[in-house]
Amino acid sequence: MTTPPRAPRLVLDPHEEDELDRLACEVDEAAAALEQARGALSEAAGRIATRYERGGPAAVAARVGWSRQHVSTLAAAHRRRHNGQEEAA
Repeated sequence: MTTPPRAPRLVLDPHEEDELDRLACEVDEAAAALEQARGALSEAAGRIATRYERGGPAAVAARVGWSRQHVSTLAAAHRRRHNGQEEAA
């Protein structure tokens, strides 16, 4: 049994190619901005949660829609980074 020959690949209009390239680039830029914003939010959540002895992680978690455990982990990471900076000073 032989396979039929492949049809030639369609060539897009140059304007369509440009549009797709531009939009793909915008998506890549938006994804990078989203990652940066997520990092900033995580850092702020950990920092703010550590300011309060009790209830900080729960209050931050309720505000941003994350679990208290996740915010507690971010707060612990913030404390480790902050304590490491104090020891280095």
